[in-house]
Amino acid sequence: MCKIKNVIIKCTIISFLVVFIIVSYFIIKDYFSYKENEKSNNELIENVIEINPNTKESSIDWNHLQSINEDIIGWIEIEDTKINYPILQDNSNLFYLKHSYNKSYSSSGSIFTTNKNPFIDEETIIYGHNMKNGSMFSMLDKYLNKDFLYSHLKIKIYTPTINYEGTIFSVYSIGIEKENNNIKQLEFNERMKYYKKASEYNLDTMNNSTNIVKLSTCSYINAKTRPTDQRYYIIASINPIE
Repeated sequence: MCKIKNVIIKCTIISFLVVFIIVSYFIIKDYFSYKENEKSNNELIENVIEINPNTKESSIDWNHLQSINEDIIGWIEIEDTKINYPILQDNSNLFYLKHSYNKSYSSSGSIFTTNKNPFIDEETIIYGHNMKNGSMFSMLDKYLNKDFLYSHLKIKIYTPTINYEGTIFSVYSIGIEKENNNIKQLEFNERMKYYKKASEYNLDTMNNSTNIVKLSTCSYINAKTRPTDQRYYIIASINPIE
């Protein structure tokens, strides 16, 4: 009886050790993946972006970017945040959900859109992961903080032909299915009214723009499961920079 008990104890200890090793492996793997992605993006910024010291405007080397990957169609920047990334056009069944801007596998994925005509379409949706290390679109959760929101109302979007300034007019968190049901029958003007009403804050920033961007990332507000079906939506009207 004692022998059987000892065997059970040993098997239990071994099982715990195996689980611990596997979990530790994935934690360490993700950590180094995060660090590598951060390093890679910082190097990309240094290689392709030049800041005009007088105007503080960014100039981007599109030829270099598109020599890396022709799916790079834009760049998004929100000042005083970590959001400073290339935008990929994803025509391959959410390929960039788990791949970096250079097409290498990455758990962080990329910032991407599935729109066929991004920024020309009335509404362009831009997706990014909510990473635990603060990268990608993880800072979007801060927009439900009023102080952060009012100090970060502007978004810059650069493309090879036109640069845009976005002004945020709606911020909220909701389930994907509920959001899709709420907007699927709405024309553009009706959607604009819906977004305005859905916002956590009454922002008097909506203008007459006929184009908007909708930034989307995972939200853990009211989430009961992981992965969660909740999303943060940060919505901005965009206008070409003169």
